[in-house]
Amino acid sequence: MKKILLISLLALAFVLSGCSGLMQYCNYTGGPPNAPYLIVYSDYTVGSGTVRPDGTFRVLKHGGENCSQLRLRVTFGHNLNLALSASPSSVYLPSPPASGTVTGQSFATTYGMPRVDYFDNYGYLVGSAYATSVAGDGTSLQANMPDLSNAYSGSYQVKVTNKSDNGYYMDIVGYANMTGWGRDRPDSDGDGWYDDEDCAPYDPSFNYSCTETCGGTGNTPYELCNYY
Repeated sequence: MKKILLISLLALAFVLSGCSGLMQYCNYTGGPPNAPYLIVYSDYTVGSGTVRPDGTFRVLKHGGENCSQLRLRVTFGHNLNLALSASPSSVYLPSPPASGTVTGQSFATTYGMPRVDYFDNYGYLVGSAYATSVAGDGTSLQANMPDLSNAYSGSYQVKVTNKSDNGYYMDIVGYANMTGWGRDRPDSDGDGWYDDEDCAPYDPSFNYSCTETCGGTGNTPYELCNYY
């Protein structure tokens, strides 16, 4: 069941990324570098992404509108990119604390409580939580710890985002570093490939990626297409 789900997710990512050439996009310039952006289509579906460092970005064509019309639907957030501190900065994953504290500045509750996202060292979102309290001067917040029962030992990035006036979380405050320990990634067949990157996690004679994945060469871990 695990492998079927993984293959299904890989196939979905393959289609969404446009590797099949079926997806059409509008490409734009002039966005604020590294800032999040949001588009609300005419049917009220929502798309989002991050502006590239050179100010370019793209949105999926949807809703029957042309690129000029879609550009008017794009709104940008902010990215202060501040260095924050997390406490505890080291978490025992089998028994994590119920809550944590992030210190820094510019935490705001004007439109709602800030959101705290936890990313592993591969950039995957592990869990999210909303602040339960924020200091009056905006220099610290407390939030419940998300579910870390499926997290593995390694380094993590803790991102804090304020809610903006449009009701979405688009104003990134900054990032803190955290370390998780006590639960190593499994390599069930001992072939040097972790189970979550091994096509056959219980067969040491077969340990490379499925060639159907975009960019897969047959002898490397899973490689997904770039998706913006």
